Amino acid sequence: MNYKEIAKQELPFDGEFFLSRNKKYEELVFFVHFYEGSKKQLLRHIKLVNSLGFDAFAFHLQGDHKDFLKFRLPISAKGSFGTKHVYADQIETLLNLVPGNKIIFSFSNPTAAAIEAMARRHCSDTVALICDSGPTARFIPSAYNLYKHEYNLQPFALRLALAPVLSLGWSPFFHKDLNKDLASFPRGFKILSIRGWKDLLIPPSHIDEVFEPQTQLDWTKLSLPEAGHLTGLRDFKEEYVPAVERFLKDVATPL
Repeated sequence: MNYKEIAKQELPFDGEFFLSRNKKYEELVFFVHFYEGSKKQLLRHIKLVNSLGFDAFAFHLQGDHKDFLKFRLPISAKGSFGTKHVYADQIETLLNLVPGNKIIFSFSNPTAAAIEAMARRHCSDTVALICDSGPTARFIPSAYNLYKHEYNLQPFALRLALAPVLSLGWSPFFHKDLNKDLASFPRGFKILSIRGWKDLLIPPSHIDEVFEPQTQLDWTKLSLPEAGHLTGLRDFKEEYVPAVERFLKDVATPL
């Protein structure tokens, strides 16, 4: 698939193609960054898939808890309340615009929004999913951990009070609609779940609770005993890269 003509257009949500100099596979790797992240923070991952012969696409998710705190209510185009569903709108829009088959590579809890968008589209041209450090099956503890370990919010009582607020702002369903969305995926759909055992935000057991009930999926784990949240490629490249490369080559179509 030649993306050069589409790349000349101004895509929504600051969408951008990153083309491999030595393209070897038909599928494009479609990146979804982590909460309050940006496509720039995924450059290490983008360079990795480019070096393996994959074109890539990344964009900037718009709307986070700052909008919620400014009383800009996160309402999706389908009328659903919650940042997760607004993110899913953005992902769905871009999946519709980017032609050809795609492999989703997503991070932390926005993976849940990617899964929602994929389910809406019946995985019509998404052939596999890689998810790094998420999503969680226990959203309120993840929100509490975010306030504690990332924001260093004090005191304890304030963290305890705000965690449910952030969780409701994410989605009134919290994480529970993940089961329905994943159940709609095709039988044998391949997923690589990457997790660090020292993740202070989303423990591996909370990720397992998302995928273990979905016995129709063909999902595998990459467990990194010393890694934290989203630190796999940066700090443990020797384990991370071969596992991602094997998975991508297994699901992709050589040119």
